[in-house]
Parts: sequence; C-alpha cells; structure tokens
Amino acid sequence: MGRERGAAGSMLIVGISLSLTSVLLVAAVLINWFSLARGAEQAAELSALAAATASVAGEAPCGAAEDAARRNGTTLASCEVKGADRHVVVEVTVAVELRPTLPFGPTTLRRAATAGSY
Repeated sequence: MGRERGAAGSMLIVGISLSLTSVLLVAAVLINWFSLARGAEQAAELSALAAATASVAGEAPCGAAEDAARRNGTTLASCEVKGADRHVVVEVTVAVELRPTLPFGPTTLRRAATAGSY
C-alpha cells in the first residue's frame, strides 16, 4: 500500500510541475508580447513624426515613415497624409510579427499614430 501511495504522490507532483511550467511559459510569451506592443507604439509615433517632418520639408512623407518604421523593427502598414505644405496631418499604422506565437493567439500586431503641424 505504501508503494501505491508513493507512485500516486509522484504523479501528482509531476502533474503540478507540468501545469506550473505551462503557465510560466504562457506568461513569458505574454510579457514578450506586451514588450513588442510598446515597441510598436513607439515605432508608430516615430514614423508619424518622421512623416510630418518630411512633409513640412517638402519631402515624401510616406517614404520617411517607411524608413523610420523599418529602422525601428516594424513594417509600415498604412500611411495617410491629409493637408499639404506646412499644414499637414499624417496618420501611420505599423505592424510587427509576434514571436513566439501561440496556437490560439494572433501572429501580427498593429499600432497607429498621428502627427501633424498647424
């Protein structure tokens, strides 16, 4: 009877250990995703500022936004320029791939930002 209890106790410990490990791994992935989301927000803001600055300087705003997004590890998903010359508003959206991925989770994250001059 003692061996059966020991085996059952060992299986319980193994089950609890596997459950805790799974929870910790999912938590680590989610923490990484939050970090990627913050980085994407910053990249979107910098891309929007670069686009607005380029537009005021007479350069291509969406090209500047794409360059800024690339330098910050994201991809420019959209760029919309409203206005012209020194009065411009630029809205950009950047995308970043979520790594690692989970079977039930998203694979891409998008963040938008707006910048302009009046």
